[in-house]
Amino acid sequence: MSKAVTTALAFSCDRHTPPTNFAAAAAAAAQSGVVDELLIWDQMTNFWPRQLWHPDNTPMAAIVPDLDSYSDAFAMSGYLAAAAPGIGLTISTDAIRRGPAELTQTMMTLANMTEGRAKVMIGAGEAKQITPYGWKRSEGLARLEDQLKGFNALWASTEPVDLPGNHWTFKQAWLGQSRTHRPHIWALGGGPKLFYLATTYADGISAIVPCVAPTPESWAHTVSTMKAELERKGRDPEQFEFGIWFMSLVHEDADLLERALDNPLMRWMAGVFGRLDQSAWDAEGIEPPLPRDWHYAVKLLPVTWTNSEIQGLLSRTTHEMAQKSFVYGTPESVAAQVEQYVEAGATWVSVCDILPLLLDPVDAQAGLGRNIEICARLKKAEKHDR
Repeated sequence: MSKAVTTALAFSCDRHTPPTNFAAAAAAAAQSGVVDELLIWDQMTNFWPRQLWHPDNTPMAAIVPDLDSYSDAFAMSGYLAAAAPGIGLTISTDAIRRGPAELTQTMMTLANMTEGRAKVMIGAGEAKQITPYGWKRSEGLARLEDQLKGFNALWASTEPVDLPGNHWTFKQAWLGQSRTHRPHIWALGGGPKLFYLATTYADGISAIVPCVAPTPESWAHTVSTMKAELERKGRDPEQFEFGIWFMSLVHEDADLLERALDNPLMRWMAGVFGRLDQSAWDAEGIEPPLPRDWHYAVKLLPVTWTNSEIQGLLSRTTHEMAQKSFVYGTPESVAAQVEQYVEAGATWVSVCDILPLLLDPVDAQAGLGRNIEICARLKKAEKHDR
């Protein structure tokens, strides 16, 4: 492992679970000494159609009524900051549902709570979070530009700010003079326009593996390309961060993992999310399960899918595709796979293990320990390389 890496433990905070449970998990992560941050997703609904969440597919469905009752990510972040002092906080959100002044104020507050260990990753948005609630997904990139420019302007000035924007325009906007701790602002996603905005205005960028970068070599190419662009713009590439979320299934039982790949919940994720650009399957000699111009962020509205549409997608998504859609294996194996991406330029990583959704409750609870073990192995490898 060539350089220091920040480890983040993914938290999906639902309203069915008592908040104290998440506080205990956050405290365990902080006490481990190997988890640097918590990653908390700002979601309105999950990825799966409601029809797939039933006991025939997972025992957890008999305990958790649905997967869509999310807690507010920003409120939970403040709660977890108090429950686990010293740990960092990362929130992933979109550019559409909160204004840049409000988001900047919230992140300044969280940065103060964590003594500067707070960041927000902002994407252009997912239709499932946006369209049902009256927003326009098509405005995502323009609003992302407003978010990044607005944050920088508000942070840089302790005087009222005038700033024209695509959707938000500041006229004598002011958030006061306090600048105790600066939060970090990253872009989340891919594509030429988002990369341009990230290298121009952001502190870093994050993407999802293997959905976007199926190999360490493809990730290394992204990193080198963006570093060249940062240099061209007069920015120091070594001050820019490169983050990866690993869509993962982690367990010691190899047979269990292979069965999980055939579970309708995981097969669904492989079909809609295994490659964010469906046409990317062509490069691997695989027929895409959805139209080649179909992208989950723009098209996926899980609550609208009919039973026949769901079954059609599942029938077109093969075991091989599921294997290629996740980083999976034992904690040791997954850590080794993550290390390859760190060597390829990742400076921040989060193993987003979704296997607990399929496990019995006791085994699901052990998922926290498995993910802490991965972080420990990454930290150990880091020290060994030094």
